[in-house]
Amino acid sequence: MDRILLIMCSGFSCFIITEILFQFMNGRYEKRCQKKYVYFFAKIIVILSIVFVNLLNNSILNLSAWCIAVGMSAFFLYYEHVGRTLKRVLECEALALCMCVCESLGVILLQWMLQVLNIKITNAVMLHCLKVAFSKIILIFLYYMFINRLMKRKYSSPSNTQYVIYLIMLGYSLVNMVIIVEYFVQGQESYLCAVNMGCIVLADLYLLHYLKIADEKNYYENQVKALEQQANVQYGYYLQQTRKYEKTVQILHDVKKHMKAIEDLFMTEQRQKAKEYTNEIGDMLKPLIPVEYTGNPILDILLTDKQVFMKDKNILFDIKTDSVNLDFIAPIDITTIFGNLLDNAIEAAEQVEDDKYVFIKITSYRQMIVVKIENSCGKVKWKNGYPVSQKGRGIGILNVLSSIEKYDGNIKLKQEGERFIVELFLN
Repeated sequence: MDRILLIMCSGFSCFIITEILFQFMNGRYEKRCQKKYVYFFAKIIVILSIVFVNLLNNSILNLSAWCIAVGMSAFFLYYEHVGRTLKRVLECEALALCMCVCESLGVILLQWMLQVLNIKITNAVMLHCLKVAFSKIILIFLYYMFINRLMKRKYSSPSNTQYVIYLIMLGYSLVNMVIIVEYFVQGQESYLCAVNMGCIVLADLYLLHYLKIADEKNYYENQVKALEQQANVQYGYYLQQTRKYEKTVQILHDVKKHMKAIEDLFMTEQRQKAKEYTNEIGDMLKPLIPVEYTGNPILDILLTDKQVFMKDKNILFDIKTDSVNLDFIAPIDITTIFGNLLDNAIEAAEQVEDDKYVFIKITSYRQMIVVKIENSCGKVKWKNGYPVSQKGRGIGILNVLSSIEKYDGNIKLKQEGERFIVELFLN
């Protein structure tokens, strides 16, 4: 029976490592085959092969078998769009090596705890089962808390609440392991204890896996919201330009009438009225003609529209620009970055009773564009290091961050008394 239990422990250990490896590859790479049973049987083959090698009790042969199994799985079952085959195989081999180190740390930690607590387990089989279970618990938590997140291409940072949940689960698992060890010390070395340890490890593995899935689901939902908000900003911008175009068409439609009216006024020597009439037409056309603030047509149109809006809201607007070239920024990113930041500045300035203002300064420093946006504000709500608008939405700033990343940029947000300052740096 002891021999069977040792073989089961070996198979269980291989199953945990294989499951983590395939979870990692499934999340990071593209599958070559869409049939799920192919990957199911691949796991079975890897587990059975490693268990068979383990029975030979040769550590070098065991390590070689793992390297071959991991490399072949990464090479034949997965691919990347960029075709970096060697990088993919080396990443998986590095992960397998990290897991070996984590397992060793778990065994060392268990031996240290038993020594400190002066606990001696005389049954070698039960001690082996305990080492396997304890090391796998340490491996699972280290993988989900640190290793998996370090090796993700792009992922949201885990919150403090998530880390608290991880630590609670780890503490619960360790308490259960201590209770089982107590049974061993009392001489109650039942095979059901070994089964119980295996169930604890499996519960941790799949609970943490589903927590990770829920975390990723929340991350991608936020990305979808950010894209929807960005689409709304773009739609609002183009809708505004459409209205301006319609108004321009209306004015052009009546231009002959206006010219005839001005001509009649001059003919009847009513020059003052003709001048006033001309000024009225100029005032009508002025909002339709973008002011050349920066030389970038998209940004100039955007700033002109915002200036008209702020004038209606009695918000003082001022802008200072050096000779800068913003043509390297894509039009959609111009709208996303400046549209969202100015909308936030206007929204904050509207909440102030007196001294409503928005100030923009655009300068160049070496190979960088430096943008400073300052506005009057009241109390600012912060969440995760970023301000949240009065409407309770913080998605706009996520779009700004996504856009400035394309240009190796950086952004600083701060409040100084009744002033809110945004400093933007773009390469």
